[in-house]
Amino acid sequence: MDNEEDEVGEVDGQDDGHPRAAAVRLLGTLIVAGEPGCRSGDILRLDAVMEQISGSRALAREALQALQYKGMVRLKTRVGATVLPIQEWNVLDPDVIKWRLEAAPRFPMRSMSELREAVEPRAAFLTAQRASSDVCRDLVSLAAQLRTLAGDHRFDKLDDSGKACREEFRAVDAKLHRMILEGSGNELFRSLAVPVEAALDFRITSEWEGAIRQEEWRLAGDRPPVSSQPGRMKKFPFRPEPLAMWLHYGIVYAIDQGRPQAAETFSRALIAEYHNGQLEDPLLQRALQIALRELELNGFKETDRDPFFKAIAAAAAPARPAAGRLEGAADG
Repeated sequence: MDNEEDEVGEVDGQDDGHPRAAAVRLLGTLIVAGEPGCRSGDILRLDAVMEQISGSRALAREALQALQYKGMVRLKTRVGATVLPIQEWNVLDPDVIKWRLEAAPRFPMRSMSELREAVEPRAAFLTAQRASSDVCRDLVSLAAQLRTLAGDHRFDKLDDSGKACREEFRAVDAKLHRMILEGSGNELFRSLAVPVEAALDFRITSEWEGAIRQEEWRLAGDRPPVSSQPGRMKKFPFRPEPLAMWLHYGIVYAIDQGRPQAAETFSRALIAEYHNGQLEDPLLQRALQIALRELELNGFKETDRDPFFKAIAAAAAPARPAAGRLEGAADG
């Protein structure tokens, strides 16, 4: 740290085969985890960093420069690297997202899910207005691939074939949602593809491990209770819900047919589907009814028309009050 401010440069931790990447990852994960000596306000001395990463002075500098680029530390002459609070971090950096999810996923997942809820429905609206014919064609194709993979007999297997099927599902899902953001024509929305994909990836890959444990408990005859707290995000199911796949169809066909309000509604419904109780919101159900009427179902494959219509119509139907509640209301 011989200069007043070390040059940051294009240093990152993307190349996993490089010693620099390993050093950046080690220090970054320690900071994210809030390990002693790596908390906000702590000073990372160059000699201590060299010892920690078992590397040279030059490697330690490069690692700290990379973390400065990510907003996690500030380098100063004769001081060292000061660890900065999370408010200063580049929380949209792919490495920072990954480290945070690995350390304590609850809060970054909540933030990324809230970001997706705020952005993706509007992106779907704009994509329905602006997308090219090629983008529309590809979105329809991706939704069909996603549904096929969700129904693949391999999906819920615990062997390598099941893992490969889920990985392909994850990749197709990420590509579809990324294309919606990119198709909006809004460069800021496009830049949010990384956290949106990270949220999708985490839910599919990491949370599916929880589904494996659920299945093992079921086979053992002891299924643990599943939280149904209203508004709480559901765990990714052992096999994707058919309704979620049909909602993807609603989004991409609304985009293909140039129906922005319908595309936005189906996107909102897809996000609501994985929160307990949110899909039962009467206003959203009413919007779904309108969106369903807007779509030209003749544009669907013939074999998809009735299943799509029935699934969305059922989701959009208000719940009937229990007979006892009606009688009580009448008595009052």
